[in-house]
Amino acid sequence: MDEVKTTPVLFLEKKDCCACGACVNSCPRDAVSMKEDEYGFLYPYIDADKCVKCGKCKTVCAYQNYKETNTPLKTWAAVSSSERIVMHSASGGVFSTLAAAFLKSKDYVSGAVFDDGFNLHHIITDNMKDLIKLQGSKYTQSNTGDIFRQIKEKLKTGKNVLFCGCPCQVAGLKAYLGKEYGNLFTLDLICHGVPSNRMFKDYLKCYENKKEIKTKKFLFRDKNIGWGKNGSLISYSGKKYRLFESSVSYFYYFAQSLIMRTNCYSCKYANGKRCGDISIGDYWGIQKEHPECLGGSKIDESKGVSVIIANTDKGLRLINEHRGLFNLYESTFEKAAKGNAQLNVPTKYDHKREEILALYADGGWENVEVKFNNEIGLRRYSGYIKSLIPQKLKRTLKRHLKQR
Repeated sequence: MDEVKTTPVLFLEKKDCCACGACVNSCPRDAVSMKEDEYGFLYPYIDADKCVKCGKCKTVCAYQNYKETNTPLKTWAAVSSSERIVMHSASGGVFSTLAAAFLKSKDYVSGAVFDDGFNLHHIITDNMKDLIKLQGSKYTQSNTGDIFRQIKEKLKTGKNVLFCGCPCQVAGLKAYLGKEYGNLFTLDLICHGVPSNRMFKDYLKCYENKKEIKTKKFLFRDKNIGWGKNGSLISYSGKKYRLFESSVSYFYYFAQSLIMRTNCYSCKYANGKRCGDISIGDYWGIQKEHPECLGGSKIDESKGVSVIIANTDKGLRLINEHRGLFNLYESTFEKAAKGNAQLNVPTKYDHKREEILALYADGGWENVEVKFNNEIGLRRYSGYIKSLIPQKLKRTLKRHLKQR
């Protein structure tokens, strides 16, 4: 008697899904699509009328079925040799520098960009004009759509592809492809966790209504304020609004890890076993771990410093082949992990998250904004005050306090 097949169950609990999109891309009948929950987080939904019950969407799930085995081979502190790239990047400009090299060679780059409506999604491009859109941090989750299928088609042409995303997205791409491609190079971000894209857009609308403006450009990290977690917004009138972590509700709750998707609090990639050929992020703590690299003609940490972790031989070759594009200083994984908690453990869960999400589900971001304004008090000015202190003075004060 033939076995009766049933529609797959992709996840039992929200903690078991990262919304990488591998299931969506793998379905031969396009029966799987991403839908938002009450907080805007994406989860896969199966259209039973289209489903042929082949099970590919279930077996391709890297988050549930696969374990990473890569371990760090080499670690550096790094800054791009291009001043222009550094100033348009969140930290030292590693991704942008490699992306520019790929695009210059007429190869492909895939990463997250905002559309005109501030919907974050992945694209693949061989056009240098798209580089500016790919640069910079984006504190929200990207919808991968059918990007894995697009990448596979480009790989088949023999062209090189550089893919950058959260670790779960890199793992999802690898699981979807099902085999190693010598012309695919993956960069996973040292990820703090992701809020939903709808949350960010609702925050933005709330801010626009308050200021009676329309946003033309949004920077989650603005180097003109210094290397840190402060951003800016530019309206269509040309006016620039500086956004400090301590005074912006979205930034504040992001930094406090209170608005991440459920699986971020038990992320299987938040450790030393990385899924990308290279892991990249900010080298937080560079002043303490490598003071010999800073000052004078060396690294100016006020403009940002990246950490590069080569996890595979391919990743090591990629950095060695392009080392002339960077100022590289050898470090260790252990040193880099001291300032990057997600190289050790997942984002810590706080029960306050449920209160924030309940407020959001009940009345949108305006509800969350009211709570923030009621509880933040004078702390809202701390980011602005810190931004007034010159970087060299900050470094001197830190060294003085350390000696004491």
